[in-house]
Amino acid sequence: MRQKHKQLLGVLVVVLCAFLLFHQPIVAEVGNSGGFGGGSSGGGGSWGGSGGFFVFGGGPVAIIIFIIFIAIRLYASSKQSDRGTSSRSAFNTSYINEDAVIAKIKENDPNFSAEKFRGYVGEIYITLQEAWEAKDWKAVRPFESNALFNMHNRQLQEYIDKNWTNHLNMQDVRQVTLASYKIDGDQEVLSVRVNACCIDYTTDDNTGKVISGNERQLNERSYRFEFIRSVGVKTDVEVGLNPTNCPNCGAPTQVTSSGECEYCHSVITNGKYGWVLNKYGAW
Repeated sequence: MRQKHKQLLGVLVVVLCAFLLFHQPIVAEVGNSGGFGGGSSGGGGSWGGSGGFFVFGGGPVAIIIFIIFIAIRLYASSKQSDRGTSSRSAFNTSYINEDAVIAKIKENDPNFSAEKFRGYVGEIYITLQEAWEAKDWKAVRPFESNALFNMHNRQLQEYIDKNWTNHLNMQDVRQVTLASYKIDGDQEVLSVRVNACCIDYTTDDNTGKVISGNERQLNERSYRFEFIRSVGVKTDVEVGLNPTNCPNCGAPTQVTSSGECEYCHSVITNGKYGWVLNKYGAW
């Protein structure tokens, strides 16, 4: 079957080349709105975009498009037969040795709980998405380092200035995997892969019109969350990962824009007291 696919694919390529030789060049407009909420890899939010579309008038163009479509389908079919019934590669984490990562963390922090940390990461992901859509970034201040918070705040302000709202509906965290761990100078660095799904589209606040994305399309995304904390910090089982009080003075957690406790002015978003999100981007 694979051999037949290859032969037919070869015939289609020859036919396509013949069209290109004996017909005038045809320009196809491609519209692809690469909208996103939060920016690029290294400090971003939620990526999305509406699919591209072709503009053509039929005739030879339609035939060429049809040939390309069939060729792509045959190629995809042959690749799928190579993979058999394996899971979709988009969410494949089989190459990550999570057990080794957890064991390495526990060498320095015996009370570290991978299960609780995964839950914590899932909560942060949902909080980030909801805050982005609500255009209120104060809610995520306790979770992010100063650099990441300031970057996200600037990116969100661009949406506010343009009167745009990025809608992120049907959020579903499918999988959280602890991917890598290292000590870099005086900091521990823990990278986490988050596989999630959502509907992502942007509207104009004045007209309500969708300007990018698709309000009916569920998108699968993989993200890289990079957490940092100071070397030597241990998991406090009683306090947990998301403390409701300042770890320095014990006051209710009210974090200023500069990452300080508003009561004792200690900076609590630099990893000195626990894990903070320092980078957020596409996997």
